[in-house]
Amino acid sequence: MSPLVEPMHEASFARRPTAVVRFRGLGRAGVIRAFYGTTPRPVDSGFPVLPGWARETTAGVGFPTVKCEVVSSQPGYGSDLGWIQWVMQERPEKGKSVKLVDRLPAFLDRDIPFLTMGYAPTFFDAPAYNSLPVVDWRADLFLCTLPLLSRREAIHPLAGFRWGYHIDVQGAAPNHYPLVRATPSDWVRVRKELTALHPEWKFGKALRNLPRS
Repeated sequence: MSPLVEPMHEASFARRPTAVVRFRGLGRAGVIRAFYGTTPRPVDSGFPVLPGWARETTAGVGFPTVKCEVVSSQPGYGSDLGWIQWVMQERPEKGKSVKLVDRLPAFLDRDIPFLTMGYAPTFFDAPAYNSLPVVDWRADLFLCTLPLLSRREAIHPLAGFRWGYHIDVQGAAPNHYPLVRATPSDWVRVRKELTALHPEWKFGKALRNLPRS
């Protein structure tokens, strides 16, 4: 019998999680182990598997990267969850502001507000801007319940984080914002945007933060 394969742990992250957060409510419960680091090489954040990025030697280097592992204590369908990420990007030299629900490019034409979903889903993100423009990039990230039978079921936040980076001078290295827990008011702000962009989905009104483990 072949030996068991050890779980992947990217070189971008320390062995100990940056934050450990419990969640409980609506029949779901568990722990999020959040890792926050810096991409040292494109391969460490998986860029070589992306079409068009395989030969990029600086993709993501120096940018923040985050991974959130979910350990659920609920059986079966009680562990089906989803991650929603709301991104705000400011380009002051161009007077440009972009706000969006973060999704994989292959799903942009689908009315789905989740970036990652599944059974106790792990979330991963690694921004990359090869041109290193002046930019302020912030993300609100929420672990949510996943509607299973219809869109009449509301999507409820269980826990969340805020993170991001800024580049103050063209070509300079990114400065990272710390990874911090999202607050109930963060969800209220993001929920307003989600409701406008995805009117066929319902979004719960409250995020109830629990103490850290």
